[in-house]
Amino acid sequence: MANVIEKLKVKLLDPVYLFVTMFLVLCLSLSAQESSTWEWHSDGAFKYPGSFSHTKLFVDDVPGMVEVFSKENIQLCFWPLLGFWSTEAGFPEEGVWLSPKERVGSVTYRAKSQDIVSGYTQDGNIYYLKQKILFGGEVKHSSVLVLIYPPSEQNNVSELINVVKDW
Repeated sequence: MANVIEKLKVKLLDPVYLFVTMFLVLCLSLSAQESSTWEWHSDGAFKYPGSFSHTKLFVDDVPGMVEVFSKENIQLCFWPLLGFWSTEAGFPEEGVWLSPKERVGSVTYRAKSQDIVSGYTQDGNIYYLKQKILFGGEVKHSSVLVLIYPPSEQNNVSELINVVKDW
């Protein structure tokens, strides 16, 4: 009799086990879909994770408008129009604003083409920046897309680095 009861318990537990397993697989699948959903920023012509929050701010010290796409401690900042000062050789230099909260601390890499720059912020975060020179009118301007993240997120931002690099 005890053997029959044990077999019956196993039969009853199988559907519960199956249901719980399927539920966990569904939750993980939905979580993966959320993280892989990307939005298109038509003005800047780049994509960003749909799970990132989006704000537009005017930074008086620049002066300029910046759009910040962020989640936790990762920021993707788009400066659509920066003045002539941003087109000169050596941009960005120490102290230049990368986001409303972050400034350049150091430059550790500058591409020969001068359009890709990376380094550390004054707060110790890593930045990866691409600049496009805009021609038109009497004065050149630039547009900048910059990714800012803490060193601990290095393994989680490769897709965003590619977004900046390919912009």
